[in-house]
Amino acid sequence: MPQSLADLLHGGPLTAAEVERVCDTLIFEPGRPGPKFQKFAILLVLAASIASFGLLGDSVAVVIGAMIVAPLMLPIMGLAFSISIGDRARILNSLLVSLAGIAMAVAVGFLLTLPVAGLLHPQNNGQIMARTAPHLLDLMAALATGMAGAFALARRDVSDTLPGVAIAVSLVPPLANVGILLALGQAELASGSLLLFITNYVAILLTGSLVFVLMGFRQVATAPFDRRAQRQALLIAMLALVLITIPLAITSERLIVSNKISLRTTALARDWLRDSGYRLLSVEAETADGSVKLLLAGNGPLPPLERLKQRSQAVLFGRRLEIKVLQGESLSLGTGRP
Repeated sequence: MPQSLADLLHGGPLTAAEVERVCDTLIFEPGRPGPKFQKFAILLVLAASIASFGLLGDSVAVVIGAMIVAPLMLPIMGLAFSISIGDRARILNSLLVSLAGIAMAVAVGFLLTLPVAGLLHPQNNGQIMARTAPHLLDLMAALATGMAGAFALARRDVSDTLPGVAIAVSLVPPLANVGILLALGQAELASGSLLLFITNYVAILLTGSLVFVLMGFRQVATAPFDRRAQRQALLIAMLALVLITIPLAITSERLIVSNKISLRTTALARDWLRDSGYRLLSVEAETADGSVKLLLAGNGPLPPLERLKQRSQAVLFGRRLEIKVLQGESLSLGTGRP
């Protein structure tokens, strides 16, 4: 007989023992914190510390290490699993554990940054700034990661892919980044990092729940099925997904426009500098003051600025163009709106 979708995904009929194994892996002790929660808390504090030091030191390798150590995926997947089987008590338990983990990670980033807050400038740190402007691609990646994570947790034979899943989605680093930026007094940037985390949280929750449902855990689980609790949880998660999509779409649109401006300005500037003693070093379209900055290097007179000004009006979308020459003075062309 043809296999059902659940059997196909699970590699055979799902047994009560497998459901119990997944439950033991993902669900924490109810009531007072037990040994499992204590281990979770210790690992989370360590992971948040590693992430904070990696972010402060602008180290990609250290931040990746924090992703591997971080256990925050467990209560989120536990929440997804609990929703899939409609278990109200476990839904609440997993939600509270994940919220506790969120608070701990932010607090660690905040406390570790306070002693050095006066020495740091986040705009000069690539790892910190990279986690302050999430866009729709982050959401797409998180949706796929949620599916991969649930699938790997549900099947023993692919559980060795979990470290890769942990690296693919960023959970603790954005939270540590929130704490770091709050300690630096950068509340607006901190809100961007928090949005990145919420994006990952909600996406993993929704797609993880879907995978657990498709794999048939509800049919085999012995816990009482609370359809109302399941519907409420899914409704809240889907509403959150709709709400976060709005700022993500705005950020994505801004990124697309900036990339378009950067590409067109680069081509325009290189044509303008042709046969001169100057070369283009960089074009920066994502700036705090909304201008487009050209960095040039060279000697001798610049090509006619009027020609650049006239041609740039068509590609800058109303932004101001600024030119800086190495070992020279800064020039500002008023091509933007007054």
